[in-house]
Amino acid sequence: MGRRLHVLLVALLAVALGAGCGATESAPDPDPEPDGLVLSSQQVSDEFREETGRPLEKTAPDPSWEQLGFGLDPPPRVLREYGTFSIYVVDDESPEALESLLTDKATGEPLEQDGEGIYWERDSLSNTWVAHSRYGENVVLAWFSESAKPETDERWERLDEILAGLTTG
Repeated sequence: MGRRLHVLLVALLAVALGAGCGATESAPDPDPEPDGLVLSSQQVSDEFREETGRPLEKTAPDPSWEQLGFGLDPPPRVLREYGTFSIYVVDDESPEALESLLTDKATGEPLEQDGEGIYWERDSLSNTWVAHSRYGENVVLAWFSESAKPETDERWERLDEILAGLTTG
């Protein structure tokens, strides 16, 4: 049952994010000091394959970004190691799409960044928190914490380390 809930949450997030793609009025101010690095989905996929031994799959097609993850039915070992997440590689010609990923889907308000640089969004369907983090100019990680509090764990740290490696060389 737990794995089915993960699959459902990923699918619902994809739909919710897609619905918010056109929102521009109350878009958040993206990371005030992005590092100027624009990444490709191939770079992200290659890094994941190198670090995890497992390729990422493209899911939920959208003209503004490529959504990457371990698919809709990852093995339990992968869920234990990384949790449920999606990585969005945004078309660098669509800054409004990047902004929509960092906007609260329920309120349309910009997400607030905490002291660790994480944008937190409460998922009203599961009453848990989703952590969003930005890498380079155009990559956003959305990770389901499965927690009633906005907090990360070792699964988030593994993902963050892999993606941070892309922007630090």
